[in-house]
Amino acid sequence: MKGVALAVALLATMALNLSARNFTLRGRFTDVANDTLRIEYVVREPEKRVVNAAVPVDGEGLFTYECSLVQACQASLAVRSTGGKESLFFVPGERAEVEGPFASASDWRIGGSAFYQRFDSLRQQLVPFYREFDAVRARYERDVAGGLDRTEADSIRKAANLAINRRLWVVAGRYLSSHTDDELSAVLLLNQNYTEILPAIRRLSPEVRNGRFRSFIDVIESIFSRVAREQQAAAAARPELEVGRPAPDFTLKDINGEEFRLSALFGRGKYVVVDFWGSWCSWCIREFPTLEEYCRRYGERLEIVGVACNDRQERWRAAVAKNRMPWLQVFSHDGTTEVRYGVTAYPFKVVLSPEGRVLACFKGSGEAFYRLLDRLLQGD
Repeated sequence: MKGVALAVALLATMALNLSARNFTLRGRFTDVANDTLRIEYVVREPEKRVVNAAVPVDGEGLFTYECSLVQACQASLAVRSTGGKESLFFVPGERAEVEGPFASASDWRIGGSAFYQRFDSLRQQLVPFYREFDAVRARYERDVAGGLDRTEADSIRKAANLAINRRLWVVAGRYLSSHTDDELSAVLLLNQNYTEILPAIRRLSPEVRNGRFRSFIDVIESIFSRVAREQQAAAAARPELEVGRPAPDFTLKDINGEEFRLSALFGRGKYVVVDFWGSWCSWCIREFPTLEEYCRRYGERLEIVGVACNDRQERWRAAVAKNRMPWLQVFSHDGTTEVRYGVTAYPFKVVLSPEGRVLACFKGSGEAFYRLLDRLLQGD
């Protein structure tokens, strides 16, 4: 019985190892030899992490890379000796084969599994546009090298790229409209006018929306939903924050779903810090241990209110639980509060007097914020 159990365990381990590497990229670059291909991509499941790999390219330009993926992701490819960068979607359960000069991705032929054969067929419809972009870039470089004013050269380049994009958007939009149940539509989401991205996502079939490209689509939807909210908020509100004047009051729901009003903290003898952050902001999260330390050190004289911005409720709640933040937490659902406070970068902190007057604002991370708190909270 022990022998049978051991055999079963070994077979299970072998199966696990075989299934672990479920994506393969191999190919040959015709203009690269005895070099290194640097690969970088972000894995978001089961947890977010950045993957970096250095893949040898032999004397004939051949290379192979294997990895394990839960969801499709867009990878950056770079050759060490040249520094040039290209991108390619890595899709779990598939095999991609690339051949051509690395310096000219427009000339790549992409094959492998059936998905990548279809991918290349679709890609070839867009290659003429990519070549036009290359020509515009080359002209720009010639113009600048020839002495043309850079501002004028930039204007010419911008106008030319916009004209190309408008034609590309028509081709991509036509495919997206007629292939809502095709995974390749996810690949094309960013190849259209930004105002059409959210509607295109909403038209995708549940199988595509919740399939292998779900994490990639989630990121795009989050970004452009944020843009839409910011535009709506900008139209509905205006910046009101001014040092020396009363802080703009707001009412938002806290982590328990109860309404919280900022002005309820005023007149209690405590300084107030309003911290605008997001679960997507690594710089914001890095400051939490220090903020927690200040809560413990000055709890009798300090109140902190975290305002989650441009976030999803479930991710906000998960971030609060994971980081065990002991201070007040509220959720900005429409971006209006950020507009009223003039938030243009994260983290963004506003220090208020116990009476609710704005003492100072701090954009990003830095020691100046903590020095001010020490001075205020250590005083009489």
